[in-house]
Amino acid sequence: MEAKQPGTVQARSAGGMGNEIPEVPHWFMFVRYAQIVLTFVVFICSCVALGQTHGWFLGWGAGFSLFTAIYTAFFLAGVLLVPRFAPQLYFKWFCLGAEAFAVLWWLIAFAGLADWAGWLGTWAKYYGAGTVYGACAAGAAFGAINWILFCVTLVFYSIGCHRHRVAKMNGGGGLEAGGASLGPIGVQNTGATQPTYEQPAPPQPYGYQEPQQYPTVPTPAPSQGYHS
Repeated sequence: MEAKQPGTVQARSAGGMGNEIPEVPHWFMFVRYAQIVLTFVVFICSCVALGQTHGWFLGWGAGFSLFTAIYTAFFLAGVLLVPRFAPQLYFKWFCLGAEAFAVLWWLIAFAGLADWAGWLGTWAKYYGAGTVYGACAAGAAFGAINWILFCVTLVFYSIGCHRHRVAKMNGGGGLEAGGASLGPIGVQNTGATQPTYEQPAPPQPYGYQEPQQYPTVPTPAPSQGYHS
């Protein structure tokens, strides 16, 4: 699952090719559930709008929103199920790109439905297109909300990927983060031999002279008297 505790930058060890699942806020999964519901609602609205035309009148807004809903269904299934059942296939940069495309598709989809609903609102009373108009208007409203939610998830998923990348860079080269230890006086202990210094002699009082050392002369032995 993608839900993580806030304020952390460590990533789960799951994921192929060193692409661990980045950390996201704990409420992230609730936004995903809302995206699932809104995608299903827009899918139903698009199907109703296309079904009511009977192939005689086809607006590009409903057709593109139908494609967007199908794309989103596959995307959400992948980001929710792959980390649980096939974590070795998870690739966070691919998920980030797919999320960015989801934001773009939903922007075009709800704008197209709103444009078509605006056009149908003028002619619906003359051609009996009230059902098509209602389906397009509802799809545009729910699609706009879904677009906002995907913008939110894209931002926080991008932040999680960036923090994970920075954490790997800081901990991967040279000394590991937190690996350096400090000595008792704040000098970094790197294992190198520290230079030694001789202790200076204590200061002597004024007028003091160092006693001179004289060579020791051996005492001659007593002379013996001359005996004839």
